[in-house]
Amino acid sequence: MPHGRTGKMLWVDLTAGICRIQAHDGSPAFIGGRGINQRLLFDLQPEGRDGLHPDSPVLLSAGPLVGTLVPGACRLAVDFRNIVTGGVGSANLGGHFAAEMKFAGFDQIVIRGRSPRPVYLLVSPETVALRDATTIWGLDTWETENRIKRLENEPRLKTVSIGPAGENGVRFACLIGDRGRAAGYGGSGAIFGAKRLKAIAVRGGLPVTVARPEALLDELMRFNRETIETSDFVRIHRQGGTLAAYLRPGENRPHAVCNMSGAFWDNASIAAVDRAVFDQRSLVRRHACFACPVYCSAVYRTGDRVCEGLQANSWRAFASNLRITDPEMVMRLHALANRYGLDGDHTSAVLAWAVECFQEGIIGRNDTGGMELNWGDGDPLIRLMGQIVEGTGLGAVLAKGLDAAAGEIGRDSRRLAITAHGNALMEAAMRSHKAWALGIVTSTKGGGHLRGAPAVEARRIPPEVSRACFGIGDIQDPTAYENKGQLVTWYENYKGVVDMTGLCYLPSMWMELGLFTPEQIARFHSLVTGGEQTAADLMQAGARLQTLEHLFNILHAGFGRKDVRVPEKLARIPVDRGPFAGQRLEPQGWERMLDDYYLAHGYDAASGWPTVERLEALGLTEAGRRLAAAGIDLPSAGGPAMM
Repeated sequence: MPHGRTGKMLWVDLTAGICRIQAHDGSPAFIGGRGINQRLLFDLQPEGRDGLHPDSPVLLSAGPLVGTLVPGACRLAVDFRNIVTGGVGSANLGGHFAAEMKFAGFDQIVIRGRSPRPVYLLVSPETVALRDATTIWGLDTWETENRIKRLENEPRLKTVSIGPAGENGVRFACLIGDRGRAAGYGGSGAIFGAKRLKAIAVRGGLPVTVARPEALLDELMRFNRETIETSDFVRIHRQGGTLAAYLRPGENRPHAVCNMSGAFWDNASIAAVDRAVFDQRSLVRRHACFACPVYCSAVYRTGDRVCEGLQANSWRAFASNLRITDPEMVMRLHALANRYGLDGDHTSAVLAWAVECFQEGIIGRNDTGGMELNWGDGDPLIRLMGQIVEGTGLGAVLAKGLDAAAGEIGRDSRRLAITAHGNALMEAAMRSHKAWALGIVTSTKGGGHLRGAPAVEARRIPPEVSRACFGIGDIQDPTAYENKGQLVTWYENYKGVVDMTGLCYLPSMWMELGLFTPEQIARFHSLVTGGEQTAADLMQAGARLQTLEHLFNILHAGFGRKDVRVPEKLARIPVDRGPFAGQRLEPQGWERMLDDYYLAHGYDAASGWPTVERLEALGLTEAGRRLAAAGIDLPSAGGPAMM
């Protein structure tokens, strides 16, 4: 058995009802996790087939550090064709599923086809089987996990599952693990629903070996003593998770308010739904993902159920973006999204857009079935969320996703929708923090701040530090456009390394420059796998992965620079109050950042496409040939792209 890996992958043909185990040697060029998923997705995804087609695969993988004692190595990569954008679909969730999958004997699970009846996949060292899920079809994600545990008489099973949203094909349905870990963005839940795959349940018992165990233990002790235990980031997140850290600046940090029309929320509103309020009302216990010393998570009680506690994103989704200051209502919306199996970001975006459309008279009671939609009023939004899942009323329109809903409603409603590559955005600080905005909009998976958007931009890093860490000049002013294209490029490549190895992005250089540097990751990777890849090798693999995803987007969706547009609302409406008053995204500054971004990647700046020379340097010439066979001519250095 190779170190850091099980050496096995599981192929599941749902149409035939067959599971096949295959040995694999890993991929040094793509490491593991998101890397080997995207490499295989590029090969397997048929042209002309959307993500819901039976021939379209969905892949799950855990990187080589997962299942070891490396701190924060707990992440599951889920990759597929995005049913919202048509390009790359890629999600990542924490908890315990990824490690348990490796303990069950598999680095990767590849799923194709469509089952004639609802099923769930059971995976353990002794059993790989498709079980009938007819009796659990229709249950929410919490009920599904509990029912499968009872059916298998195994309370320690770990699951990822879909709720009614995935079963009914909501375009922004997602997988939910551990009753609150979401594989968001791109519609993974709807893909499982189309395949009639209700859940995957895993239970382990096998070891994950490491190449140099004694040296690894020594390194872990040193790393925890000198890095983890001295980190301000770790200290703050141990006190109250991402939400406590997010809310520390209060009204002095930008928020998403009222469908991102505003970026300022006053301290009185924030105090009503502060982390301490939720802890006092609902906290059951603090907890952590597998092998994580940060334990930034919490279990909360809502009604007679318990669920994963609020993190920064879910707070922004169901508090500030909807202007809700009732903590019980925020918790109900958050818990319902998890139970239904809905991506909280996209759910918030469509709900907030509907409220703003109602407030501006674009839609009325005839559209809402008599409901009045107001900021801060959660009861109609709970009903509207139910309609989204059931496919009834206005919810049937919203279930198609924000971009499609705006197109169907018309009536000038699109000016209120903030999207990237057709995917809904629900973000803070995009007007003021320029690299943050660029990283969100250029994300190959169609938005989201967990790719190239650098959280450290808010820390006003001195120029001598940015030069030492990134080889980049002055980036300390978040409102400046200079050097931000290079910064986003660096973080895109770095995030590829994090995802390929299976680390969590939160306790990393994304937040604090001393946490999991490329050199530290390379050291852990070497001690676990026995390989000799350097930090530069890993960053090159990150660049290779990023470029492969661009090729997938070109092949299947035709994306290029022309699609990386400033969201109109963020250019039109500036920040109205606070320390970033007056800030907005200016088209000229945006275009300069894009030039820098594409040139930093080694791409053709005019088209935004990789050049044939860049593909050759990254070892992706064969992937480029597939585009050529499809009639897509990539540019040469100094030459035009055929678009």
